[in-house]
Amino acid sequence: MDWFKPYEKDLADVFAECGARIANFPPPLNQIGLQYMQKFDVFQQGSAKNYICYLLPFWMKDLTILPSSVYHSLSTANIFGMLYFFIQDDIMDTLPDHYTPGMWKNQLALANLLHAEFISIYLQFFPAETPFWTYYRTYIQEWSEGVIYESQHDYFQHDPIQIAKKAAPVKLGSTAALLLADRHDLVPVATDLMNNVLLTLQMMDDWADWEQDLSDGSYNCLLSLIKSEYNLPRSHTLSVEEVHRAVYLHEALGHYVSIASTTHLKLLSLNMDAPHVISFHETLVDELISEAGNIENGRKMLQHGGLNYYLSLLNKI
Repeated sequence: MDWFKPYEKDLADVFAECGARIANFPPPLNQIGLQYMQKFDVFQQGSAKNYICYLLPFWMKDLTILPSSVYHSLSTANIFGMLYFFIQDDIMDTLPDHYTPGMWKNQLALANLLHAEFISIYLQFFPAETPFWTYYRTYIQEWSEGVIYESQHDYFQHDPIQIAKKAAPVKLGSTAALLLADRHDLVPVATDLMNNVLLTLQMMDDWADWEQDLSDGSYNCLLSLIKSEYNLPRSHTLSVEEVHRAVYLHEALGHYVSIASTTHLKLLSLNMDAPHVISFHETLVDELISEAGNIENGRKMLQHGGLNYYLSLLNKI
């Protein structure tokens, strides 16, 4: 199932709405905000495509019947929320010795304007006394715990589903739609569904970003798996060579993929009518399977004397 194409026009309208709102910010924050948004705009070449943030409210159409304008508003709110939390991530990921006085002044000011838009849209649908804000507080607390504790508690080894906490605010997109459609009963299973999707999404990101995370000292699911398989202490700092050996010679990525495949079976067992969410997750798993397959094919070439592959592997190590 195509989880993007049916909503392409909707997303174009949503990003136009976000752009118009940001353009009304006071200068220079309007231009800074527009430039920052472009980094995540699905229609900009080379941008980071955070599809689940943009599309989750629309994917809830299979479970809800709401005016089209509501899905648009929820998607708009999610984009403002995404930009807000990404600025928080940028600040937290900056090494202390790289800080200079006032370097985050504009970004912090912009973040607060983005957050105000995020909240104001949700307030249009949910007055302060409604249950939505209880979920909001829950997701913000989960995000905070994920940021603080993922490395300390080594979530991926001890309770992988906790990895989803760092992206918990994304769940507002599905929870809001279900509450507005008076489908409160589906929120718990939708939460379970989304936690599993967010786990695999983080695994996908960590496979793509492991070298940067290793350099920064950031927690990474793949690196956690490798330490566990090598019986290394959590405090051990992996070298690039150790990671390459684990991935290219010792099938670490294959084990990683098996976790994502098992997660997909969990999604199917929930029997929730959310085909676009399921299809999106299947795409993530298929991409990981493809990566692992390419590496396995290269390993077989090496075993059979593939000189070119052997030389390319040496270059990586």
